[in-house]
Amino acid sequence: MNKKRVLIIDDDYNTAKTVKETLQDKGLTVFYGSNEEEGLKLLSEVKPDIILLDLVLPGESGFKIAQDIKANPKYVDIPIIAISLKTEDIDKHIAAKSGFIAYMEKPLDINRLLFTINDILNK
Repeated sequence: MNKKRVLIIDDDYNTAKTVKETLQDKGLTVFYGSNEEEGLKLLSEVKPDIILLDLVLPGESGFKIAQDIKANPKYVDIPIIAISLKTEDIDKHIAAKSGFIAYMEKPLDINRLLFTINDILNK
């Protein structure tokens, strides 16, 4: 069985590093982009099974990036989880409307994140 591929797009290196190491320890293959350009390049190269996308990135917002990903027929079925410091209900509402399947607040509860990823990948 092929390992599931996770793409992390987050400019917070420390968060991304922790998540990447944890997911790799659980047997997932993890790719990391620190900005929109790196993330979208990896998206086209590896076609991940799931994306963890920060909402606040330099340049384009995570909301817009998710909308663009979901607008592309090649990627429309890839689930996207929002990861963000934003805690307002309006941000969660906009994320749901932008194509995110789940919303995780920073600092991340790594056990909740693992449960959510596992639940999504095993549907």
